[in-house]
Amino acid sequence: MCGRFDRHTPLSAFEDVVDGLSASESHLIAESYNIAPSQNAAVIRGSDRGPELVPLHWGFVPAWSKNKSLSRPINARGETLSEKAMFKDAFKSARCLVLCDGYYEWQKSSEGSKTPFYITPVSDKPFVMAGLWARNEALEGKPIETFCIITVEANASCKEVHHRMPLILDVEHHREWLVSKALAADAKAAMLRVPDIAMRLTAVSRFVNSPANNSPQCIAPIHGSGESA
Repeated sequence: MCGRFDRHTPLSAFEDVVDGLSASESHLIAESYNIAPSQNAAVIRGSDRGPELVPLHWGFVPAWSKNKSLSRPINARGETLSEKAMFKDAFKSARCLVLCDGYYEWQKSSEGSKTPFYITPVSDKPFVMAGLWARNEALEGKPIETFCIITVEANASCKEVHHRMPLILDVEHHREWLVSKALAADAKAAMLRVPDIAMRLTAVSRFVNSPANNSPQCIAPIHGSGESA
């Protein structure tokens, strides 16, 4: 599950994360410490000119949908991308990378309360989450472009908070992921796996619970709380 994330690092910094990316239009995509479903986020997709940086709406609408009551999922399970009608076309030809500094997950206590955790690489470097995107021209009478984030089983450093986590691709797979053609079976196996990356879990305040809150306070550790990695 990934229901909220943060991208406050300037987009130019991601030129070192994704080879061939140009952030010349970065002023069109605002930074945010608290990106929520239905909001726009900075996404990279493939194009004839190489990696293209665009603002896309979080909440996936497949290209073929004409049903306004159809759900708009924010996540897609990596294990079933080739099987689900909602995602299989995009998985073949419309894969993307979602720019990120960290994401949030809520841990439920035995008493029922939930503590938000801010989850980042131990390296503290910005990264990208694997996703799917679609362009729909039928649903709203005008083109809409949307995305979702792919999730997989959580790795050892994240599973204490939640059993799922975003798919974080190794750098060497970024370019192949963006190419608009079906992935070979061996490529799928190499990419759609539990991320081998150490993550840091930091308890933060419930300030982040409201999507209206967007400031460094969202990622500030709770005073006196510990961190785990």
